Amino acid sequence: MKPLKYYFDRAVETYEKAGKIQKKVAEEVLKKIEKKHYSTIIEIGSGRGFLTIPLSETLSFEKFIHVDISFEFLKRLKTNSINKHFFINACAEAMPIKDSLADLLISSSTLHWIQNPEKNFIKLFDVLKKNGKFHFSIFTSGTLKELKEVSEITRFGSVYPLKEADFYLKIIQKTGFHFDYKIKTYREVYDSPTDLLLTHKLTGTNYTKNSKFSGKNSFKNFCDTYKRLFGNHEGIYATYEVLFIEGQKLSLFPQG
Repeated sequence: MKPLKYYFDRAVETYEKAGKIQKKVAEEVLKKIEKKHYSTIIEIGSGRGFLTIPLSETLSFEKFIHVDISFEFLKRLKTNSINKHFFINACAEAMPIKDSLADLLISSSTLHWIQNPEKNFIKLFDVLKKNGKFHFSIFTSGTLKELKEVSEITRFGSVYPLKEADFYLKIIQKTGFHFDYKIKTYREVYDSPTDLLLTHKLTGTNYTKNSKFSGKNSFKNFCDTYKRLFGNHEGIYATYEVLFIEGQKLSLFPQG
């Protein structure tokens, strides 16, 4: 199995057009970010700039640091950026950034990829100053539940194992930080199961931890089953469950 980075590097030319759900999620995050001056903004998983570009146009800041696992994405983002932007090719769980640097920490459609999140999710907040604010969107376990069900029935393919929203909420609750959240469900319609799978390939989100099974007969069975169970006159549908979290690092110590 190739590493996650490989899948995103391969999708650099197609992500912007294919990433419709990621754009919708980013737009929801943008609504909550206060339009004011920030000394340092850190964005984890800048990708093709669904947050970067509108924030660069509406916020005042001294430094905007972009962290992304894909060097290819950073190169493309860099060509469309101006001064005050800095680029770091690293994964979220190993950012070479000193503690207490940012007064705004943001990430959209990225943090569900963190390896060993039981240990590494809480470490993200180390780069945030006391009283700094954070805004995250994270895909959770209800995402692609139809695809998972059909894959289990037909034994074709596999789905990346996502955490339940409560997993992340419990971690933040232990910090004593002030935060609010909501869980939003999106239902996207695709022309066919093939279109659904292709969309995830074009966004690099077809990475899984398990080996994938292939073959014409098994693929046909997968498509037929998906259309039978989750299809209608418009096409086939897929569910995306997203946890939106916004908060402030008011305390450096766990409570309770």
